[in-house]
Amino acid sequence: MNLKTLSAFIVLAEELHFGRAAHQCGISQPAMSRLLSELEADLGVKLLNRTSREVSLTSAGRGFLDSARKAVAYADMAVRAARAGAVDGIDSLTVGMVIGTEQPSVGVLIAKFKQAHPETRVALRRIDERDIGAALTDGEIDAAIAWTVAIPTGLHRRPLGTVPMAVMVQAGHPLEQKEAVSWADLEGYPIILPDRDRQPIIYDHYKRYTAEAGFEPAIAVDVSTMADALAMVAGGVGVGNAPVVPGLSYPGVSILRQEPLFEFSYELTWAHTVPAVESLLELC
Repeated sequence: MNLKTLSAFIVLAEELHFGRAAHQCGISQPAMSRLLSELEADLGVKLLNRTSREVSLTSAGRGFLDSARKAVAYADMAVRAARAGAVDGIDSLTVGMVIGTEQPSVGVLIAKFKQAHPETRVALRRIDERDIGAALTDGEIDAAIAWTVAIPTGLHRRPLGTVPMAVMVQAGHPLEQKEAVSWADLEGYPIILPDRDRQPIIYDHYKRYTAEAGFEPAIAVDVSTMADALAMVAGGVGVGNAPVVPGLSYPGVSILRQEPLFEFSYELTWAHTVPAVESLLELC
């Protein structure tokens, strides 16, 4: 068994078609069949069910597929690390960030990671709620920072913190006069919310809370980042309502306390425990 065999099996397991898999791997269909037979003989288990009509993974095949992906990912990482001269063996870390999770504690975690791995390239990528599971499983990102309510089942997770909901208004807004703002106080004001298509869970949670307060929010604009939301509030487009770390300031924006207190929890989540993720977990 070698990496070439594992890579070919991964393609076959994803395609579930010998002809297409063989074409992708640049080998003949009979060669692909022999490769699978030899792999099954080495392992002593059946990986695929094959009939004249369909190809499907066995339970052993599904389990082996996950391990094969990890093995190939580790090998690829080792090669890239060697070429990049990363002495710790970790050449890159890609973290997906859901809107609003750009919290100071996340910055502290990344700073610790860079101190531990100064040669490693770190990339932060904007990610939608609906894409978290697929992006992690497919290896597009190594880990994600997401709100607890938005993390799909089946992923690993580690709590990072909680952030209180706050109301964001343009400086001079009438709500500035209130000591604390309730859900009901927001009725009648245009509201700035995350894009429903990209962040449906956060959006639907918000709609549920306003419904409990007895009103339907008037959505002024959909945003994709906290920077968008703050800019729209500062410009007077509408009122923002979002998890905001205490002490945050932004020109032209007043951040008001919301009552009753409501907090959002956010977590580190991952699918594959690759070395970069292992290091993050140690630093959490």
